Amino acid sequence: MPAPHATAPRPYTLLLLFISGIGGLLYGYDVGIIGAALLFLGKTVQLSLAQTSLVVAAVTGGGAASSVVGGWLADRIGRKKVMIVAALVFAASVLLIVTAHGFRPLLFGRALQGLSAGMIAVVIPLYLAECLPARLRGRGTAAFQLVLTIGIMAAVGVGAFYTRGVDAAPAGDPAALAAAQDHAWRAMFLSALYPALLFLAGSCLVTESPRWLLRRGRVEEAHEALERSQGPREAEAEFARMLPVAAPVAGAGPGPLLQRRYLVPFFLACAVLGLTQTTGINSILQFVVVILQQAGLAPAAAAARATGVTAVNVAFTLAGLVLVDRLGRKALLMIGTGGITASLLAAAAVFTRSARGPATGDLVMGCLMVFIASFAIGPGVCVWIALSELMPTRIRSLGMGVGLLLNQGISAGLAAVFLPVVGRWGYGPIFLFCAACTAVYFLVAAVLLPETKGKTLEEIEAAFSRPPAPSRP
Repeated sequence: MPAPHATAPRPYTLLLLFISGIGGLLYGYDVGIIGAALLFLGKTVQLSLAQTSLVVAAVTGGGAASSVVGGWLADRIGRKKVMIVAALVFAASVLLIVTAHGFRPLLFGRALQGLSAGMIAVVIPLYLAECLPARLRGRGTAAFQLVLTIGIMAAVGVGAFYTRGVDAAPAGDPAALAAAQDHAWRAMFLSALYPALLFLAGSCLVTESPRWLLRRGRVEEAHEALERSQGPREAEAEFARMLPVAAPVAGAGPGPLLQRRYLVPFFLACAVLGLTQTTGINSILQFVVVILQQAGLAPAAAAARATGVTAVNVAFTLAGLVLVDRLGRKALLMIGTGGITASLLAAAAVFTRSARGPATGDLVMGCLMVFIASFAIGPGVCVWIALSELMPTRIRSLGMGVGLLLNQGISAGLAAVFLPVVGRWGYGPIFLFCAACTAVYFLVAAVLLPETKGKTLEEIEAAFSRPPAPSRP
C-alpha cells in the first residue's frame, strides 16, 4: 500500500517557494516600474523620443535574448547557479540605472534587467517543476505567476508613492522640482535592489534540482535534494520513477529538440506559449488607459479605472492558484480561453457602435475586466505549468527557452502593430483577431492538451513516448 501523501508542505519546500516567489516578484516589478519612472526620467535626463522608446524596449530585447541563453546555461551549469547569476545581473542593472546620467548607461542597464528577467522566467518554473512533488507542482509553479502580478502591483504602488513626493515639491522652485523628479525615478529603480539581494541570498541556500543532478550521474546528491524537498517516504517513491527515465549524461548539453519522441510535447508547449500572447494580453495591459479614453472616458477617469486591472489580475491569479490542482490545467485553460474569447467579441461589438461617452467607456471597462480575470485564472496561471510539465526532462531547459523566445517575439510583434492597426481601422478588428486566435487556443486546450494534474514529470514524459494504441478493425 503506498504511503499517504503529506497534507502540508515541508518547511524547506516553503523556503523554496518563498525564494522562487522573490524571483517572480523581481520579474513583475521590472515590468511595472518603468511606467511611473517615465513620468520623470525624460525631465532630468536628456533623451529623444526614439531613445526613450529604446530604453523601454531594451528589457524586451534582453529578455528575448536570455530566454534561450538561460535555458542553455541551466543545462550547462545547473538551475541553482543560473538563479544566482540572474540575481547578480539584476543587482548590477539597478546600480547602473540609478547612477546613469545619459542614454547609453540607461539603455545598457535596462538591457541587463531584461537579461535577468528572461533567465528568471526560464529557470524558476523549470526549477520548481523539477523539485516539487506532483501534488504541489501545479500550485507551486502557478505561485510564480501570482507573485509576478503582485510585483506589478507593488511597482505601481511604489511609483505612486514617489510621485506624491514630486507633487509635494514647491512648484515655484524649478531647482527643487527638478531635484525631486530626479530623486523619484532613481528611487523607484533603487527599491528593486532589496528583493534582488534577498533573491541572491536565498538562491545560495536552496539545493540544486534533483533531476539535473541525476542526469549528471550525481545519484546520491540527487536523492538528498529530492528528500529535502519532499521528505523520505515521498522522495523514495518518486526517485524510483525518476531513475529509469533519467539517463546520466555528465557534461553533455541538452537533447536534440526535434527527436521524434520530443516533437509532440515540444510543439504543444510552444503552441500554448505562442497562443497565450495572441490573446493580446500585453498590448491590452499597456494601452488600457488609451483604450478607455477612446471609448469615451475622460483621461483622469480612464487612469483611475485602469488601476483596478492590477487588483483583478492578482485576485483571479490567486483563484487560479487554488483551483489548478483541483480542477486541473486543461479545465482552467478552457474556462479562461472561453472567457477571453467572449469578452473580446463583446468589446469589438461595443466599439462598432458610433456613440462614445461614459456609458460606452463603462461597457468597455467591464469587457476588459472580464478579459483580465479570464486570462489570470486560465492562461496566466497555466502557461508556466504547461511549459515546465510538457517538456521532457532531456530538452526541458532549452525547450523552455525556445518557447519563451516565441512567446516574447509574438508579444513584441503584436505590440508593434497594435496602434497602427487601431489608428487605421479602430479597435474592433484587433479585438476580433485576438478573439479568433483565442478560439483556436480553446480548441488546442480541449482537444490536444493532456491533463497533467497529479502526475510526476516522468509519467507525463512516458505518456508522450508511448506508441498510439492500434486501431480496432
